Amino acid sequence: MAYATQADMEARFSSKDLVELTNPNNFDADTIDAVFLQTALNDASAIIDARMPNMPSPPPSALVGICCDLTRYKLSTGSATEEMQSRYDNAIKLLKDLHNGAIVPASSSAGAQISAADPVFIGKDML
Repeated sequence: MAYATQADMEARFSSKDLVELTNPNNFDADTIDAVFLQTALNDASAIIDARMPNMPSPPPSALVGICCDLTRYKLSTGSATEEMQSRYDNAIKLLKDLHNGAIVPASSSAGAQISAADPVFIGKDML
């Protein structure tokens, strides 16, 4: 199952970056390579499926952003920025927490959302 689309990627990241990431060997490219991007989206979705074998239905809406972050990191092929690495690490941690039940999807009329299994308190030093 694909958790994100090209439109989701374009909504989160700059077109310039996506053109560069999807055309690693074509420095003159001026459009996103949709096939290359879809392959990376499929690979990221496969990572999600592998880490979430008992996916709730409907899937949590947070998986769109997770899939986009995994895809962008995958597309960076060794040239990931600190921000890309951080977003990837956070996406993997969120998947792990979802799988382990540390956070659970909650249903609402607006669709599935992520909510903490236990209350989370943030002190002023953590803001």
